Amino acid sequence: MQKIKYIVLLALLLSDLGYSAYQHYHMPIGGDMVEAVIPSAIRVLHDPFGLDALIKNETYPNPNRFFAHLSASVYFLNMPILLQNLTDPISSIYLSIAIIKILIQALLIYLLAVFISNSANPLHLKFLLAAALITPFFQAFGFCRTLGIIDQSAIYTFFYAMPLALLLLFYLPFFRKLFYHNKTMFNLPVTILLSLLIILLSFNGPLIPGIVLIACPLVLLNLWILNYRNTDRNQSGLSRVFASFREIPIPFLFLFLAFCLLSLYSLYIGRSNSLNQTDFIPLLERYNRVPAGIYNLLTKKIAFPLLLSSLIINLIIIRKYFNSDEGRQITKLAIWAGIFSVIYVMLLPLGGYREYREHIVRYDTIMPVTVALIFIFGKTSLYLTEKVSGRFKPAYFAFLVTVLIVFSIADQAKTSKYECKRKAIETIAASPEKIIPLENNCPVMDWKIIDDPMESSANAELLVKWNITHEKKLYYHSRVSNPRVGNPVKKFRKDDN
Repeated sequence: MQKIKYIVLLALLLSDLGYSAYQHYHMPIGGDMVEAVIPSAIRVLHDPFGLDALIKNETYPNPNRFFAHLSASVYFLNMPILLQNLTDPISSIYLSIAIIKILIQALLIYLLAVFISNSANPLHLKFLLAAALITPFFQAFGFCRTLGIIDQSAIYTFFYAMPLALLLLFYLPFFRKLFYHNKTMFNLPVTILLSLLIILLSFNGPLIPGIVLIACPLVLLNLWILNYRNTDRNQSGLSRVFASFREIPIPFLFLFLAFCLLSLYSLYIGRSNSLNQTDFIPLLERYNRVPAGIYNLLTKKIAFPLLLSSLIINLIIIRKYFNSDEGRQITKLAIWAGIFSVIYVMLLPLGGYREYREHIVRYDTIMPVTVALIFIFGKTSLYLTEKVSGRFKPAYFAFLVTVLIVFSIADQAKTSKYECKRKAIETIAASPEKIIPLENNCPVMDWKIIDDPMESSANAELLVKWNITHEKKLYYHSRVSNPRVGNPVKKFRKDDN
């Protein structure tokens, strides 16, 4: 029976990852590729730690996101060329996108499964069950605009999902030591690796500093509370406070405080991000828009209500029927995750405003909360699959399978946009002209229709670098009713890619 479970779970995971790779391949190229890939267009690559923003008070795009830009630029300037030894130039772009997305998705699933199961062996039955419980929540199409983790935009994946995966990697040894009481050794090589991750993550994507400045203090606070309860009650209040602080393990204290300091610096220079429109929308107005963002997430699709309700049902069952030491520990973990989520949402408006996120709270900005909810769902579900027995077992398994099937069925590939946009790129590549009219109205490497050939100049440069064209070819959409020349290009991301 165990062998059958093992084979079924492994087959489900591999088939899901295979289908996800197919979905990622048939995804359009996003509209922010040039701004994130061409080195000459990326100011932050020449100022890794935002010193110009700090010392000269200069403003420019993403001064605190050096490593996100660097990784995206290096990858997309080199991987497609490497793959052209196996396939044609256009296919190499889509294959590059599919490869990096599926690798990041697999890494996230792996790390979350380790957090949930406390097993780092991907062939362990408990690990496979944990991975199977969370895999359906990785949506490429279906619920991607409410529960999205691997973004449809390849560049957004570098800025959101990838640093989030690396952050989970950073926290993993601390979590396993605290929650599972593993004998984790913070020796010199491990400390150096974690220190390097701190530097990399502090300047890698928009989410990480905020997460760190909430999560690290919460962990330290929890450790202090536990130590305070165990100190000698005969000591004076102030002595107990300091004694409890001194009992916090040095690796936690040193690495977490260092991470917080670098994150504070990252947020400070991030105020010089020219893409954040903080002046256009006052802070109070941004807070007023948050409820509408939450409402949209909870009502536009069934994804969030189903995940939340399933998680709450699990916690109620644990609280009522399996309130053992382990059950109470899982419940406390869920409470801390809830505290983190509330604080995180409350701080979101401080991150500025962008036109394409009019309600501040959106699937991408809320991603840390989404991952936390998926983790708690996986943890509670795995615990209950081991504890529920008797006549309740079939009913609980039916409930669990139904939830996972709903998410799996919802995530169906839709290739029409990919086909339309790929055909446009093929038209550009095949045309002998230097200015090419495109008959379809699919945005090509942009979030909008291009009606002025000059607006395609940067994209045309990238097509040459990718060997898709041998010379720079401008293009525009000929079906636009009023073609124009020389209008400025708005740099706001659109939802429809």
